[in-house]
Amino acid sequence: MKIHSPRFPKPMPVTELEPLGDHAHIFQSSLTGEEYNNLTAGGLIFEQVKCRKLQLMRSKLPGFRTVDSLFDTCEMSGSEWDRVFFRRVVFQGCRLLGTQMLEGIFEDVEFIHCQMEGLSMVSAVFKNCQFTKCILRKATFDSADLRKVAFLDCDLTEANFHLAKLDGTDLRTSIIDGLQVGVEEMHGAIIAPHQVLQVVGLLGVKVQDIDTSE
Repeated sequence: MKIHSPRFPKPMPVTELEPLGDHAHIFQSSLTGEEYNNLTAGGLIFEQVKCRKLQLMRSKLPGFRTVDSLFDTCEMSGSEWDRVFFRRVVFQGCRLLGTQMLEGIFEDVEFIHCQMEGLSMVSAVFKNCQFTKCILRKATFDSADLRKVAFLDCDLTEANFHLAKLDGTDLRTSIIDGLQVGVEEMHGAIIAPHQVLQVVGLLGVKVQDIDTSE
């Protein structure tokens, strides 16, 4: 799967940062170490923005739209980002513990080495996306469209995939202990041979040897 990377100008221009608020458009900017905890801003737009060690804990950003951007080692835990749109975006080493991204749209998005325990992506739609070495314990993907998404070396312990679309979703290298999923959801999902019995158990099927002693 070829994921398209963010597109940045070379070199990045030095621009004066516009205050983050409702419908602000942050364009070709670098944000390093800024603190925006508890920020509330509707319709915020990031375009060609590089963020490093940004603090956005408990932020409320409905309709947050981000294109061609990078979030590196940012803190976003406890935030509510509903109906977001992300295209060609990388989250690297970020913390999104308990963050809500309900009904979001994600295109060419990578999450790498992120702490995402308790994350909620209910009814989100993913196209050409990948999670790599992420902690997704008890994350919720209820009713999400995860077709062809790759979860590489992730911890999906007790993650919820109720009513999710998993056709072509790659789970082969991830921990799936206690995964909340049904037969319909698992249709078309890709698993490794060593996960077969585990998936059978998750679906409530009992595997028992045939007694040939009689």
